[in-house]
Parts: sequence; C-alpha cells; structure tokens
Amino acid sequence: MDAVLGRPDVTLRTPHGTITAPTSSQLATAGPDSYLNLPGDALRPGCDYEKWYDKIREGHEPTIYSRVVTDQGQVAVQYWFYYVYNDWNDRHESDWEMIQVDFDAPTVAAALATEPAQTAYAQHEGSEVADWGSDKLRIVNGTHPVVYPGQGSHASYYSQEHWLGRGSATGFGCDDTTAPGTEVRPQVTLLPTTVPTNPKDPFAWLAFTGHWGEKQPTFNNGPTGPATKTQWRTPIAWVEDEGRPASVDLPQVPTMATIAFCGMVSQGSTLFLRLLAQPVLTGAAILAALALIGWLIARTTWRHSDPTTVDRKRTVGQILAAMFAIAWRLTPQLLPIAGVLFLSTYLVRTLTRLATHIGPKGTITDLDPGVNAWWTWVVAGLSWALVAVIDAVCAAVVLDLLEQRRDGRTADLRAAAIEAKAHRTPVYVFLVTVLLVGTAFITFWLAPVALVMLTLWSVAMAASAQEERPLRAAFRRSAALVRTRPVKSAIVALLLVLTAAGIGPFVSGVLLLLTGWPIWIEDLIGGLMTAVVMPAAVIGLGLLFFDLRRRADQPKAGTA
Repeated sequence: MDAVLGRPDVTLRTPHGTITAPTSSQLATAGPDSYLNLPGDALRPGCDYEKWYDKIREGHEPTIYSRVVTDQGQVAVQYWFYYVYNDWNDRHESDWEMIQVDFDAPTVAAALATEPAQTAYAQHEGSEVADWGSDKLRIVNGTHPVVYPGQGSHASYYSQEHWLGRGSATGFGCDDTTAPGTEVRPQVTLLPTTVPTNPKDPFAWLAFTGHWGEKQPTFNNGPTGPATKTQWRTPIAWVEDEGRPASVDLPQVPTMATIAFCGMVSQGSTLFLRLLAQPVLTGAAILAALALIGWLIARTTWRHSDPTTVDRKRTVGQILAAMFAIAWRLTPQLLPIAGVLFLSTYLVRTLTRLATHIGPKGTITDLDPGVNAWWTWVVAGLSWALVAVIDAVCAAVVLDLLEQRRDGRTADLRAAAIEAKAHRTPVYVFLVTVLLVGTAFITFWLAPVALVMLTLWSVAMAASAQEERPLRAAFRRSAALVRTRPVKSAIVALLLVLTAAGIGPFVSGVLLLLTGWPIWIEDLIGGLMTAVVMPAAVIGLGLLFFDLRRRADQPKAGTA
C-alpha cells in the first residue's frame, strides 16, 4: 500500500468531495460510497496501468499481506495479494486476491508444531481446495505453496493450464496460467487479526469499506477490500461453503468447442466494454450493422430460385435458396462426402492430441511444450495438410455433381469422383486459395487483404471445374467475373465461406456454454455441422459462378 497511497496522481472520491493523495487514515473514515481513483480509464486502459505500475514499484519489493486467525477450532493463515489492474473479461482498477492455508489445530502454537491440513485458492467468487499432500499442490522447500495467477484475472490456480469457467464462482470465460513467468518470492507483511479502529493505525486502510477502484457500471466497478469479504469474517466456513475439489482444465490441444467458447466470451466481453466506454458510438455502429443486414435481406429476392436449372442468373437470395434446394436433392450423394470430411478432421484432431505432450519442466515458471515438440509440429502440420487435400477433393467432387445436374444427368457420386481424379486443377486451386488466404488471415494486419483475396478468388475453383481452365487462368477468370459484381460476390462468398468455417465452432461453443456435456461430444456435434454445411457452401459458390458468368457481358440492372 505504501506504493499506492499518498501519491498525488491518486485520488479518493467521496460523497463530500475529492481527496488528492489519500492516506491510510483518510481511507479508513471515507465510507462505503467512496472510490479510490487511480490514473487511467478502466474501460479503455491501453498501457496506462502497466506503465504506472512500472513507475510506482521502483524502490518497493513485491509484498503480500498475511493474516493469522483462529476459527471453528482451526487456524487459518491467509495471504492477500493486491494488483493494480484487472484486465480480463471484466476490467477494473485494483484487484484483491488471496489464498488460505488451514491447520487442524486450536491455537497458533499448536499449528506451529504440525503441518497444514489443506489450502484454498480464491478464484473469482469461489475457491479451489487441496490437501497439503495433494499431487496438484506444488510446495517449495516444504513450506511455500506455489500460486499461478490467471493472466489478467489474477485468480489463483495450482498449476499451469487453460481453465474453463461458466459461473460466478469460477468466473465466466477462460483463465490462462500457461505463459512462462517469473518466480517471485514476495516479502510478507503481517496484518492484524481484526480491523483497526484507530485511523492512525498503519493498517487503518483495512477499515475502508468503499471501492479500491474507480466507479464503473456492473462488474467493472472497483472491488472492495479484504475486510469486507466473507473469508475474512469466517475463513473456515468460507472454505467449507465455497471450496470445490478441482477446477475444469481444458484439453492441452485446443478443441473446436473450447476455442469457440473462449473466443465468444472474450469478444462478447470486449463488445460490452466498448458499449460501456462509448455507448453512443458503439450503439450506433451495432444498430447500423443490424439495419444493413435487414436491408440486404429485404432487398434481395428469395422466391423463384428454380433449383432445377443450375446455369442461370440469380439474386443473392435466390442463390441461397437454390443452394439449399439442390443440396437437399443431392442428399444421397452429399452424405458420404460429409462423412469423409468429418472422419478426416476427427482423425487429425486425434493424431494431434496423441502427438502432443505437455508437462512441467524442472522449474516452477515454465511450461514445456514437450520433449517431442518438433514431432508434434510435424504430425500436426502433415495431418492438417492431409485434411486440406481431402477437403479439396471433396469440394471438386461436389462441383462435378453440380455439373451433372446442370447437364440434366442423374447424380452419380462414383462418376463425379472419377472426374475429380482425372481433372485435378480444381483441387490445386482450392489448396492454393487455402494456403494464401489462410496465411493472410492468421496475421492481424493482413486480414483485410485475406478478405479481398477470398472474394476475388471465390469462383476460381468453379471456373477451373466448369471451364477446365488451368491454375493461373482460373484465378484470373474468377477475379474478372467478381469485378463485374463485386458487392454481390463479396456478400455471397464471405457469407458462405465464413458460415462453413464457423458453424461448427459456433455450435460447439454454444453447447459448451449451455450444457454440461463432455467436450468431446460438443466437438463431435460441431464437426458434424461443419461436414454437412461445407458441401452446401461449395454448391452456393458454384451457383455464384454461373450467375456471374451469365451477367459478365451485361450491364448492372435489377435487384442484386
């Protein structure tokens, strides 16, 4: 507290006015409606709090606060940690966290003669417990329990993992303790057992019942201090009531469900925080986006899609309607393709999990990606390359089925597969597109370029399949056709490709959010969704190609 209190850039806002450079005694008498205000904006922090912390910690050793108390015939030793800023799915100034070590002893003297019985690590509004001899509890020199704080949230964990939370006790989102860190052995300052009543007491700040951070809406409000917590008043009962034997650690190899869940919660929280920080601008942007979507849906024509005629002009709505109708009529042929897509992806995920070995090194600060890390990357890379090839072949077969339907022939899966094997250029077009667009997508700055590339090349595979164009000519043909109807092409291409890529993760993430099913089942359902939707998306891109080709030499007119 010496590094924070008494500074001219820290204020205490009370119902009676603002106090600059507040002292411990001023906090003690401030009241519950007061807020400590640190330099920065909690909802739009940038790097302000990190820089401020780097400045104020000069000349100060890392310090934690210990409290020894007897409760219900046992001794509890609490260690309280103070952090300047909480940067997780919620954002607020100051953060108080703690762990507790319990002794089955009636007095402190008796506790000194025995080992601890158990520990409790506070995590958000709950806690996780472990016996002193538990395998999950790491102890240094037989006396010092090791704590792994969650990145941003500071929730205390026993090991380095990714953690799943779906409630207030566990936090709502994904905690991460895997990053290599720095071992810190802080100095310990002993707190009084009870809250001081004298404002001149060095620990008078314990009597502060207000908030240790600026006033903000909902869970972004500054937290209250240690003495206001349940575990301060009834430490043993707190463990009995709130303690759980384990936290839910996520698979070491991220799954579709976990990636989607963590991403949705994180992005949803970011949007909510922006709405709180800039309500007018963010709200207007959301309403504008919804209005644009509604306008596009209302503007296009959905009826008279004529799924019996493949090669014809269509609006966006008619392309989508015909896509579903044609896919439904080709169900007997598309189901085996979906099965191949699903099994190939599931096999690759299984191989990647088997090839991955993650475990602790000899130190307590690093997470080793495994003694066979190079082998893991090789297996994962080759496996996903194989999946890309299988996806490409399946897409080529779907386009050949669409060609059969265009020519009025009976859909023949075997004949389509033979044609795809004989004419391989569409497969190469698919692989080149995935490689270049995918590489651009994984880099933040090139993501807009990836979207442009995806739009320009959206019908390159169809051009190669339907017109038997070579590789480079197929890309040129696609770009030329797309330029005749760029907005329409972008809407259809991005909608179909992003839906095919995102429907599986979205469904599995929602299932992880709403159900208590095992993650592998949620992943299974998400994988099935992707496998079913992908062939339909290929049909949609094929219909877009025929539409653009029909319109290529005609002026823009009518409804798009």
